[in-house]
Amino acid sequence: MKRTMRWGLWMIVAVAILWSGAWFGARWWLGNSIAKSMADLSATNGITIDCPGEAIGGWPFQLTVDCRKGITVALPDGGKFTAAGAHGEGAIFNPHQLDFRFDAPLSYTTPDGRKLDVAASELAANLGLKDGRADRVAVKAKDISASGPLAGGTEGKLTIVRGDLLLARADERPADGEIAATMDGLGIAVGKTALTPLPVRLAVAATLAEADMAMAGPAGLARWKAAGGKLTLHRLMTELGGATLTLTGEGTVSETGLVEANGKVTGHNLNALAIAAAAGGRSLSPEVAGLVMAFVLMGSASDDGGRSIGLEINDGVVSANGRKIARLEPLF
Repeated sequence: MKRTMRWGLWMIVAVAILWSGAWFGARWWLGNSIAKSMADLSATNGITIDCPGEAIGGWPFQLTVDCRKGITVALPDGGKFTAAGAHGEGAIFNPHQLDFRFDAPLSYTTPDGRKLDVAASELAANLGLKDGRADRVAVKAKDISASGPLAGGTEGKLTIVRGDLLLARADERPADGEIAATMDGLGIAVGKTALTPLPVRLAVAATLAEADMAMAGPAGLARWKAAGGKLTLHRLMTELGGATLTLTGEGTVSETGLVEANGKVTGHNLNALAIAAAAGGRSLSPEVAGLVMAFVLMGSASDDGGRSIGLEINDGVVSANGRKIARLEPLF
């Protein structure tokens, strides 16, 4: 009986030692992967993440990453996103996945120093790691709002009832990034003027070639272009008051920093806009009313019952169905 108890005790001790060794090995791998990913972001994209007092723990069954003293994400254009804290959790059986939540208060400081206050009832992110580097980021937000002074001094406010964003490296070409995003209940106001008379829903699906270079901002666009950088917009759909606008196409930048693109935008049920606005006791803004008239006057009938306008940007000149309508400034 005593021998059996001793063997049982030794087995428990052996399992505990092996388990602790596995946990510390996973902890080392996670810490090394996070450090490598942050170094890659800084070197390739100019994005720096500051997490003072970073602590990795969770023994014995979890892996946790804590930024209790706050976290700051600095973008290459000088903008900064800050949160009072960030907490990540993962399982020892799968150190390749971490679920993060961010603590209020949240804020974004623009490159010219303006501070925008950000609030959300929920802001979370799932981080995927592969081959020792960040491979996938999925962000979820509810009841998010950002408000503060615009460049001209007028107060602006952006609200989103629900938002989802997925950034993932393409399996076939790890240098490329797949983008998928949806925003429900999007509202934009400048001063007392609502630019969106009705809640808007946006859905985006795109592929960004040479994604790391593109994230470096305007200063890195020339290098991105030279490496074959290109944005392929599979689908950008906007739903507003029963009407939908769908944009597809491809774009890049020229050696002189001018946008080059071609695509097509198709509108459906545009008359529903005015009907929905009137039912809600609102009127269409001049910009939205002008958009509806553009489809009526310039659009051509599409096979699916909508009206389409071909778009082209050449040397910064924007053309709709061959008519020049605007000129864009160089990006760099």
